[in-house]
Amino acid sequence: AQRAYRIADALKKARPNVRVIIGGPHATFMAEEALQHADIVIKGEAERVISDVVNNSRGVSRVVEGIPVQDLDTLPFPDLRLLRNGSAKFKYISILTSRGCPYDCVFCSVTRMFGKKYRFRSSKNVLEELELRISQGFRKFFFSDDNFTADRERIKVLLEECLRRKLNFRWTAEVRVEVARDTELLKLMSRTNCRLLMVGFESINPETLKLYKKHQAMDDIRYCISRLAKEDIKVHGFFVLGSDADDIDTIERTVRFCQSTKLDTVQFSILFPIPGTKLFEQLSSQGRIFTRDWSLYDGTHVVFEPKKLSASELQNKVLSAWKKFYTIGRFKLFLMSRYLIRSWKKTNKKFLGQFAQKGSKFLSQKTDFLT
Repeated sequence: AQRAYRIADALKKARPNVRVIIGGPHATFMAEEALQHADIVIKGEAERVISDVVNNSRGVSRVVEGIPVQDLDTLPFPDLRLLRNGSAKFKYISILTSRGCPYDCVFCSVTRMFGKKYRFRSSKNVLEELELRISQGFRKFFFSDDNFTADRERIKVLLEECLRRKLNFRWTAEVRVEVARDTELLKLMSRTNCRLLMVGFESINPETLKLYKKHQAMDDIRYCISRLAKEDIKVHGFFVLGSDADDIDTIERTVRFCQSTKLDTVQFSILFPIPGTKLFEQLSSQGRIFTRDWSLYDGTHVVFEPKKLSASELQNKVLSAWKKFYTIGRFKLFLMSRYLIRSWKKTNKKFLGQFAQKGSKFLSQKTDFLT
């Protein structure tokens, strides 16, 4: 959000007569704030209203309600002609095949943004885009759906058709643990060159899983990791640390679990309340959010008062978790993690210094934390 605001402000300063439009999840849930940096804010999905906004908004500053797109096949494919065909700079390009999610995790804004009704493109439409991208020189795709396998039968049809058409590409996607229970789907994934799946495990703490409303258990997590390994599909595990049920021991046990199960890669994120989520509403009502500097809402900074450990403990323990998992045994990943942590600390010297001196309370002051 902060970067978008800076760009919008710079545009208005350079070209005062240019109309600036802002949209997306943050602007949807913080519309009045976003309107301070733009002439028009579009809440929700913009495709059905953008033409009218562009053609009929001269001299008017306002918030516009978007209209959900019920038939996603009617949307044009993104124009990627400005990307160099097959460029090494774009190892994976994104293809979105659905909107919405039937689940409603407390920290996720997807259902508030797109609804719980799962809307999806037809297999025919997705295949047309895949064939177009392959003809443009791209061979690696990230299916950027929030839950790619929410409708597993639909994905089976899509992958079977990819095999029938002999489409040659590699792909990855974000999924839930349930995917591991569907042997037919896993076989199709493997045959269509799915090399890695990103799975939202979120926690090994049963109480945290309940608080997050994940509707999954530890047995599901363990089975998912072992089952995907049998199909030679690498697993990238997402973990969100810092719930009201988490303490220092939770974080340390999480690292040991990841090491013992031989997860290929992991991402340890600090829980943060995205505007529009149930978590944001809960922590706001409890007065536990101590900064609204949106540049810190990235999963690497503590922005609220945890319940069972201090803010500084949570901050330091998550950084430590990265170091412990990415050991010298995973040499390339070890080097990458060390580089990322050093870069983070260098960028956040002021943040860490004030954190050490005053704890999390310094964040309630109006200070520029990032150098």
